Amino acid sequence: MKINNYCLKFKKFKYVFLLVFLLPVSIGLTACNEDDEGPGISLNGPIISVSDFTGNWIATNAAFRSNSSPVQRVDVIDEGGSVTFVAQADGRFTISVNIPNRTADIFSGKLGFNEEEYASRLIVIFDGDAPDNYELFTIELINSDSELLLSGPTTFDFDDNGSEEPASVDLRLIRN
Repeated sequence: MKINNYCLKFKKFKYVFLLVFLLPVSIGLTACNEDDEGPGISLNGPIISVSDFTGNWIATNAAFRSNSSPVQRVDVIDEGGSVTFVAQADGRFTISVNIPNRTADIFSGKLGFNEEEYASRLIVIFDGDAPDNYELFTIELINSDSELLLSGPTTFDFDDNGSEEPASVDLRLIRN
């Protein structure tokens, strides 16, 4: 009879151990996995919302500047190229960069805002990237909302050798 009581107490202890020690560990691991989801994105920002710049845009200035030394700079428009930006109401976007004698680059993804973490900066997650691998861009509408300024980090193949280099981009776009 004493052996059965001892086994019963041990079984109860085992369940208490599982609840007290393993449950917090599993919750902690789950919480860590949620961080890989990236920031929460809203279509509404504190100053500007996605609906304010939904539509088709054409660049009047598209300057890429390398982050390395010596600094390299390419203005796609000065090179005879074009850049278009299409923003959809659901936060999806497409950017096309066309430079003469080069293959066009087309990028797409989703964008939005998270005022609590990034104020009025635009969050951009490119298709194919993990949700926690995002870029922050500055964005501004000017001239009665007919011009859009975008700037932020990117990559660019300055010498057309197939190797992208860290860079920044400044875009001035007009509504099409």
